[in-house]
This record gives sequence, structure tokens and C-alpha cells, in this order.
Amino acid sequence: MGLPRLKVLAAAVVAAAMGLTMVSCSGDDPPPDKPAPSAPAGADGSSMTFDEAYRKVPMNGTAKLPISWELAGVPDVDDVLAARRSLAYSYWLYQEADWTSAIPLGKYVFTDRYYTKVLAPFATTSADSDPSVGPIWAKVMNVEKTGVDRSVVTFCTDVGYWHRASEKNPGVRKERGEVESYEMENVQTGDGGMRWLADRRLDPDPDRKAEYGAACADWAQHKP
Repeated sequence: MGLPRLKVLAAAVVAAAMGLTMVSCSGDDPPPDKPAPSAPAGADGSSMTFDEAYRKVPMNGTAKLPISWELAGVPDVDDVLAARRSLAYSYWLYQEADWTSAIPLGKYVFTDRYYTKVLAPFATTSADSDPSVGPIWAKVMNVEKTGVDRSVVTFCTDVGYWHRASEKNPGVRKERGEVESYEMENVQTGDGGMRWLADRRLDPDPDRKAEYGAACADWAQHKP
């Protein structure tokens, strides 16, 4: 899709995510009526609670990567908020040159299965000397209930000005409207609570792009 990605590690993350998708397709998904427990708070040796971890995820991005949300008409429900948190975390990770403090927070945003297969292998890695920066804009396009404790939240993300930090005059991307989705699951976490966490990230989401791509392209016309 031509979007900037962290170099070698990003490719490894994508490969791991593809492996996770293959596992999902092979029937290893937890049944909808039996949520898979997520890793307990503090499993990495810290005593951080979920609420403390959530406060560390920059929902509005950072100075190097500000995120502007269009929230008009967005349902104020837990799975949508959790999906927004997953999106914010993912783009925050792209702009971090050192993943050692950012990766462990992923266990509070994604399910234990996703974290273990996709993020945990890089928990001690200092990632990329040329991370991805620049403003992005995000809008919820659809919320689809797919089960008792499952949903898919689809976003349009305007990445027109998202680029490598080393690029001095990157210009504006022609295909800047990104349709991406997060498969959410309401799981019992290690502290005994029930929380919505992302079990899969589809970026891009080709199936839903067919439905929302044109509207996303029309919307993704922002300027810094």
C-alpha cells in the first residue's frame, strides 16, 4: 500500500500477524461464549494496572505524530473506545525509535494471543532509527457486532502527511485514505475484569475498503 513501515522489524511484525491470521483461520479462535483471558496486569514484572497503562497510551498522538479524531456521531461505547486506543497505540509505536518501553503496553491493548505472537518477540528491541512521523486524522466508519462479545470497528485514517522522519520534503500521498479495522473481543483479564481488547488488526482491510474506500478517500483531504 506504499505506507512507511519500520524496516526489518515491521516486516517481522507483519509476518507474525499473518501467522496469527493463519492460526485464526485454522479454528484455534476461542469460542465466542468463552472469552480468552488476557495476560494479567504486571505479567512483565511491573505492577501497572490497566487504567495506568491506558493513561500512557497517547490517544491524541504525540508532538511528532499528532492524531486528530472526528468523533461526531461516534457511539460512546467501550469497544469503540478500545479500538481507538488500539489505533493510537499502533501509530505511536511506528513513531518510536525505541520499542523497549512501548511494546509492553501492548498487552493492555491487545489480547494475550495477539500480544504473544506479534508484539512480545520485540519487547526488548530498540527498533528504528528512522521512524514514521507526521499528522494523521482518524474517523470511525462502522461498528459491526460479530458476536456476543465481539465486534469489528472500521476506521478511515488520513495518512497523507505520514512519512519517514528522514524525509525532508515528502509531499502528500496520493492514496491517503486508509481503511483499517480492529477485531475487538470482550475478554476477562488477569485482574478479573472484563475489557475490550483488539484481537486482530487489519491494515489495510481490503474487504471493507470495497464498501468504505470511496467515502474514506473523499474524507481524507486534511491539511496540517
